[in-house]
Amino acid sequence: MRPLALQFGAGKIGRGFFAQLYTRSGLEVLFVEARTDLVASLNHHKLCWIEWTDGMRETLAPLSAIAPDDLPALQKAFQRAQVASTAVGVNLLPRLAEPIVEGLRARVPAGLPPLVLLLGENDVNADRILAEALAKTVSSEEAHLLNHLNLVRTVIGRQVVAELPGDPPGVRADRYSKLPIDADALKYPIPLIEGVYAVRPFEAYVQRKLYVHNGLHALLAYLGAQRGYQTIQQALNDLEIRALYEQGAQALERALLKAYPFDPTEHHETVRDILQRIEDPHLNDPIVRVAREPLRKLRHEDRLVGAYRLLVEQNEDAEPFKRAIRSALHYYDPNDPESVQLAQWVAQEGEQKVLESWCHIEPFPDLLA
Repeated sequence: MRPLALQFGAGKIGRGFFAQLYTRSGLEVLFVEARTDLVASLNHHKLCWIEWTDGMRETLAPLSAIAPDDLPALQKAFQRAQVASTAVGVNLLPRLAEPIVEGLRARVPAGLPPLVLLLGENDVNADRILAEALAKTVSSEEAHLLNHLNLVRTVIGRQVVAELPGDPPGVRADRYSKLPIDADALKYPIPLIEGVYAVRPFEAYVQRKLYVHNGLHALLAYLGAQRGYQTIQQALNDLEIRALYEQGAQALERALLKAYPFDPTEHHETVRDILQRIEDPHLNDPIVRVAREPLRKLRHEDRLVGAYRLLVEQNEDAEPFKRAIRSALHYYDPNDPESVQLAQWVAQEGEQKVLESWCHIEPFPDLLA
């Protein structure tokens, strides 16, 4: 029997990244997934698949899936698992508290070692968010259960841009296969997993990925949406947007090198690799995907405002991100609740108020003119 990796979420990152790392490393994957049709399909076929941007496909197996409310299966899974991970989206992360606690109720009395849970969420506070939800879920008598769970943040760099039709459905992704994890948070051993490596200071790697990859991606999305483009690739073909993107990339590379002890050669190669993957003409990456949930992406520490603040702090050119933030404030998608809420807020309060109260930054000078 193969060692088991327990993956919460069988979405694009769950199937298109974690499942590949695990199966390539000789682990069996068990998804915990709320979509009953997907659970049935994965259990029927015992596999999933990735289509790479070059058109090649890779099949991943063995794997299966259970529903989060299937308590007997969940308890057995926690007793077998040698590592676990999440990829559900930070807004849904608190919902995992109950199934995790239920699993720990079976794992801890069995005398098994603590379980490392890799947090595959693009949020710097993912560990805090889940820890708070877990603390609210257990009683004082069961609080000791949480001592047997090791929350470890990760840096997700792979771009998984679409679900593809099929039974089971596939995903479309680039081939990036590295998963940096927080060395200082990792307290217990995990199986040898291809692509996983522990780094410190973790915040440096988080910011590099969040600001360079997610930040520049968001810059393209919001500036592109303002001009009516549908994909990131269309936005990149706009000469003015392209110039701002390149300007922002160069400024961020310099600022991060000032702020953190990166090796200059490694840093330059990493930034260049990120840009090449963003610019991949085969991705056809929808702007609506990259721009969704603008309130989250305009938080003080997130990709746009965080990058802007870093550039200001390091005396680098912050103009591209200032332009992106302004565009994000006026992004509108009627199917995105956060976008609708933001539009109402800006209309009622104005840009300056939103910058102050939500982004926690000083108003841009031209708003005061």
